[in-house]
Amino acid sequence: MLSIRRLGLAAAAAFLIASPALAQSHDGDWAGVLKVPSGQQLRLLLHVATTGSETIAVLDSLDQGVSIPAAAYKADGNKASILFLAIGGELVGEYAPDGKTFTGTFTQGLSMPLTLTKTEAAPAKP
Repeated sequence: MLSIRRLGLAAAAAFLIASPALAQSHDGDWAGVLKVPSGQQLRLLLHVATTGSETIAVLDSLDQGVSIPAAAYKADGNKASILFLAIGGELVGEYAPDGKTFTGTFTQGLSMPLTLTKTEAAPAKP
């Protein structure tokens, strides 16, 4: 009986230790540069915030001076899909296991690769 109790306690402890890794937050500011086929480079800043069970995202195009709220943010583990209806765009990709980068594809008519890096200080708007 005692060994079953110890086994149960060991399993509970292992779950509690692993829980922070399972619940890794993607909240924060993510910066990157979108290289469009015309050769133009656009600095982008993605803001992700979770309140309760809702995650919201806003994409700032720093060089264009616009902020685009996401219509939907869906995440499954490290994979995420962010829909920007206002511009007919979508960002689909995956957060790195270390939580420092997001690598994906930004689609707005054309599909373009985009890598975002988690940043502490958001770049200033021009």
